[in-house]
Amino acid sequence: MKYKLYRSFGDLDKDVKKHELVAVEYGNSIEEVEDALIKDVADDLAGDEKYAGCETAAYAPEPVKDFRKVKRYAYEMMGIVYPPRAETNVLIDFGIIEEPED
Repeated sequence: MKYKLYRSFGDLDKDVKKHELVAVEYGNSIEEVEDALIKDVADDLAGDEKYAGCETAAYAPEPVKDFRKVKRYAYEMMGIVYPPRAETNVLIDFGIIEEPED
């Protein structure tokens, strides 16, 4: 299977057509590519200038929640930016399209 990872502008349900492709991973299941996707999200956020000097991480992929309006993605992930000396962390939604390999 092919797993296409897209970064939203913060909220997975907004501006869906403008989400940016971050990475493509190949594997037999989402579980098989889970570690690679977590690294892809953390690396993508770490590479953003506005998060320079921050630590980054991500939660594992999970099926898109029922309350979501977006139907494009099979899975979602949350990226986390830990700014130094900030009161809150920055949370960014990522979506994953699952499709057969070409």
